[in-house]
Amino acid sequence: MVLLRASSEALGAQADLEATLGRGDGGVEHGELMARFAEASTRGNDDLDALRRQALEVLGPERFVEVAATVGIFNGLVRVADATGIPLDHGTRKVSSELRAHLGLNAFAGARNSDRAHDGVDTLESEVSKLFS
Repeated sequence: MVLLRASSEALGAQADLEATLGRGDGGVEHGELMARFAEASTRGNDDLDALRRQALEVLGPERFVEVAATVGIFNGLVRVADATGIPLDHGTRKVSSELRAHLGLNAFAGARNSDRAHDGVDTLESEVSKLFS
């Protein structure tokens, strides 16, 4: 999420990260549909086939493939990170503290892999945001 926020800022855009939790469209055309499709794909929901057909129809084949590929990539990355217990690095942990608390991400099972005892808002620019400067 830190990368999404930093890359959006570099493009002069505002990322609405509430959409990552199924709240709104994220300021993206068809964002709500794409988020519902991503959630159903990840969880294997009963409505996955219907959402797949709807997304293909609304987005068109090329954009649908991009969305499906992105869902697959992130799903795989998260599963590997959770399975191996990869913690957040120090810089990302510090810069994302308020955001994680606001979105309730610390309640997710994978959050237990990171020591959050020293979370705090760091006024220094993070290493992640420097990538997009």
